Amino acid sequence: MREIITYLVELNITIAVFFGAYLMLFRKDSNFGVRRAFLLLAMVASFVIPLLSFNVAIPTGNLNTVLIVLPEVVFRGNATGAVHNSTWIPELLSILYIAVGLFFAGRLALGMGRILIQSATSEKTTINGTAVLVNKELHASSFFNLIFIDPEKAGEADLEHIIEHESFHARLGHSADRIMAEVILCISWFNPVIWMLRKAIVVNHEYQADIRVIERGTDQVSYQLTILNQYIGSASISNQFSNQIKNRIIMINKKYKKGSSWKGLMLVPVSIVLLFFMACGNEEPVNQQVDDPLHESANPENSNALIGDVSESIAEEVFYIVEEMPQWPGSDDMAKAMQLFVAQNLKYPEIAKANNVEGKVFVHFMVTSTGKVVVPDPDILPPPLKNEDGTIDEVVVVTYRALSPDQETPDEEAVQALKDEGVRVVELMPDLVPGKQRGKNVNVLFTMPITFKLQ
Repeated sequence: MREIITYLVELNITIAVFFGAYLMLFRKDSNFGVRRAFLLLAMVASFVIPLLSFNVAIPTGNLNTVLIVLPEVVFRGNATGAVHNSTWIPELLSILYIAVGLFFAGRLALGMGRILIQSATSEKTTINGTAVLVNKELHASSFFNLIFIDPEKAGEADLEHIIEHESFHARLGHSADRIMAEVILCISWFNPVIWMLRKAIVVNHEYQADIRVIERGTDQVSYQLTILNQYIGSASISNQFSNQIKNRIIMINKKYKKGSSWKGLMLVPVSIVLLFFMACGNEEPVNQQVDDPLHESANPENSNALIGDVSESIAEEVFYIVEEMPQWPGSDDMAKAMQLFVAQNLKYPEIAKANNVEGKVFVHFMVTSTGKVVVPDPDILPPPLKNEDGTIDEVVVVTYRALSPDQETPDEEAVQALKDEGVRVVELMPDLVPGKQRGKNVNVLFTMPITFKLQ
């Protein structure tokens, strides 16, 4: 699940960057063929670039240790011990995302099905040497090589211009671009840039077809009158004139300078920059044998003292990010599975409830090379997890409701109970599929934030 979310984020970032580049390069450019190619390749690249992102190896010998911090578990309790948690929020958002995406996908399928049904039931005829389908609902539209016309809605001159315009849509294969844009909309409907991209593709198609008609020697004035006379049908996957009539006429008359084809080549450097950006988000530390108390060479005695029964597996170097992260048995989302497990097994300590103590516990634990989930001795945790005086902030008390006016600090036993409960639940976790680095099972260190709150 985490991989899917990461892909969607990178997909939408890529689309936004490409569309921004499009606006900068082609806002007043009448080279509609290059504009179309840029938009089409940008859509393809947006799907591919996040899949091609690679790891950038960064030495960590002199850098601070970076731990993987798992999603926070918020645990709520009251006087009766009732428990609530906030794990339903991500699930609700996932359901909403999928539901809306399916709505747009269904709308796309119904639109295409409607066109195919109309094509099968429409009368076929030939006008001015062009095969068309007579249809009142889809008048003045096309879908791939299908051209829909209603002769009763247009005069002879208008009909000729309409057929010529729609013929260029069919020859240029504009419907394929439209379908691709609709598919991206189904995936990234929440991104406003997608809607602007979709509109830009439709508008550019109309401009491109218009300019092809004019270049064939059609009288501009009579052609513009044809555009104005057209009935605007409902928007669909077919090429409707929609509400772009005014802009089309302005584009025909304004004569923007035809830009150079080199602008399309700007897709290459933009793609390289994006690929590097995605790679930086996948940094892989190069683990070095330095003065790190979690490495065997730095302090083998402490390393062996981590867990007793699993000392043999711990007597190896510890990683923070690896090529293959540990996996929860039977789940493709380890973080979510851990979060759910902790929320279901936590118990609010009675002494903490009695003293009205709330706090946030940071449990640092390790998934060993054998898959065991263990909590290491705090004395050997790396410097980034320690204060200057050597103490460890395992619990941050966020609120404290005093039972009497003379109480100023939380009860130490209650605070310790929160710590112990966090450790207890983490150590209850089943064996995991161990992480791997260069094909070898390794130890991986994590941090699980757990917030205890009273109602």
